Amino acid sequence: MNWAINNTLDVCKGAIAPGTEYAEIYLEEVWNAAKQSSTRIKGDAAKRGTNLHAAIERSIRESGELQSGDTEVLELRDWLQRDNITITESERKIYSRRHRYSGTLDAIGTIGEKIYLLDWKTGKSVYPEFRLQTAAYQYAWEEEHPDQPIQGRYIVRILEDGSIDPHYYPRDTYRLDFKAFIGAKALFDRVRQIEKELRKSSNKT
Repeated sequence: MNWAINNTLDVCKGAIAPGTEYAEIYLEEVWNAAKQSSTRIKGDAAKRGTNLHAAIERSIRESGELQSGDTEVLELRDWLQRDNITITESERKIYSRRHRYSGTLDAIGTIGEKIYLLDWKTGKSVYPEFRLQTAAYQYAWEEEHPDQPIQGRYIVRILEDGSIDPHYYPRDTYRLDFKAFIGAKALFDRVRQIEKELRKSSNKT
């Protein structure tokens, strides 16, 4: 909410100078642009993220590794090579039967015989929620592959200039992150159930 409000204010500040009179039609255009700014920024960011994931997936699918021809992923490819990470799974759909959730993890990589989970991000920060998300992916992966434990998680932020900002979380951070995910999921599910009950109650009256 704070982010959206600040975007709205930035548009207004950039378009309206103190002590200046403006036509009503101009102010209406400013208000409309301000109201739409957050949606537009989120849409642009989502589009970039989708395109980048598609470029990574296309490159891996066609050759089994990231190719130098994909300019968006040059530094990502170089980083994987420097750390001797081999991608073995990409855009893998996973499902936890025990906790009833599903998702699509970005990649599984190996360093020697050790397995790691990789998640590509294109936002301005690595948010705490990302750790909960990747812990959920790790749990579902290990539920499906109990003989293939994940040693750690990489959340790799890919900036607009193609540079990368990798964050590593070892296995000893996984339990608490997954416990937080399950708590958040329980809260979300309960709120939805309460909302459903309220809708039924209001329909009866």
